[in-house]
Formats: sequence, structure tokens, C-alpha cells
Amino acid sequence: MEPERTRTGLCFDCRFAREIESSRGSRFFLCGRSEADPAFPRYPRLPVVACGGYEKERGAPQDR
Repeated sequence: MEPERTRTGLCFDCRFAREIESSRGSRFFLCGRSEADPAFPRYPRLPVVACGGYEKERGAPQDR
């Protein structure tokens, strides 16, 4: 699980992020904050190491 966290950064357990898979198998993270605030990129460049809109998903393990 740690390699996935390292690859995606904060999006891995952000409550606003949704993982999207294309028809070709590519995976992206869609930022839900981008719907209401254009300051947030719709598909942020990974790994995200800093984000003013990050909120940890409820129930996510502390070490996740």
C-alpha cells in the first residue's frame, strides 16, 4: 500500500479525490474541489505533496 501512497501523494486518502480509470486502463485522480473552485486542478499532477483543499477521508487509517 505504501508504494501507491507514494505514487499518488495526498490524493490517496483525500475525501474529495476519486480514482478514475480510462478505457485503456490508465488511472487518474479527479479532484472534487475543482467542481466549485477553479483554483484546484481537475486532474492534478501526481504525486500531490501539498494541497490547501486536502481533507483526510473519514475512517482512513492514520498510517495510510
